[in-house]
Amino acid sequence: MTTQEIYIKAGLDNQEIKSMPYYIEGNLDDDFFDSTAYEKLYEYFAFVTYEMPYGTAKARDGDPDIWILDRLEELNESR
Repeated sequence: MTTQEIYIKAGLDNQEIKSMPYYIEGNLDDDFFDSTAYEKLYEYFAFVTYEMPYGTAKARDGDPDIWILDRLEELNESR
């Protein structure tokens, strides 16, 4: 699955999709954690696909925002 397909399935709008490469590369002043894109992608990875480990989703053994950005970066690199 491509990142574009994930964005659509997670319900990101066009502006959120345009912002994602900047979040992934760390080149955006806004905090990803406080964005609506984060909320939608968190719901998608934690409760739709269950890809995110439970401990990370609960922020017990990892940061969910970092996990999401790392996962999307991995998908981009594998293409």
